[in-house]
Amino acid sequence: IALGILAASGQIDRDALAGCEFLGELGLTGELRAVDGVLPAVLAATRDGRRLVVPAGSGAEAALARDAEAYVARTLLETCAGLGGTTALPRAQGGKEPAAAPASAPDMADVRGQAQARRALEIAAAGGHHLLMSGPPGCGKTLLASRLPGLLPEASEAEALETAAVASISGRGFDPRRWRQRPWRAPHRGASAAALAGGGSPPGPGEISRALTYVGDEGQVV
Repeated sequence: IALGILAASGQIDRDALAGCEFLGELGLTGELRAVDGVLPAVLAATRDGRRLVVPAGSGAEAALARDAEAYVARTLLETCAGLGGTTALPRAQGGKEPAAAPASAPDMADVRGQAQARRALEIAAAGGHHLLMSGPPGCGKTLLASRLPGLLPEASEAEALETAAVASISGRGFDPRRWRQRPWRAPHRGASAAALAGGGSPPGPGEISRALTYVGDEGQVV
């Protein structure tokens, strides 16, 4: 909106906005603040052959999209200077090269006993099978289920982008340390339909969507 007003009033060249998208929250000081949903926006802009300018705080997430023409700016003034050719906006960097060590998944070595359940997990992971756990509270269902991602192979580039994009619009952001790690969710037994399937105000993905690794071209989900 701010750039539209500046262009309409002749303070910046309208032609400079052609082929560009801008995403971010504008503070009263002119600072650009990070927002949710940057990764899906970058993917859409790349698909349409458009450039995207995002706040510097969202640069690492924008850089997750390979070959994306995404740039970062710290302020509205910096954005205008980049559009006017006074300075060059830097490309988004980071994302797949986190400064911190990758977050480790829970390890099956922590489980003592449960030989039959462990074997079921290993077979399900190796063959890509569904798995249903049943038993009284405290028998180890959640403990075992949380170890399943550690048995699965690293997610592919497309799968990782799908997972990160859903996390990006969830309102909680995406942790770059978990790049290519399989998601695992543990919704409460009293979770509402909206919490499971998505919705709310503003609408967001539910636990089902956040647990998906990838939606394939033919609609299959993992």
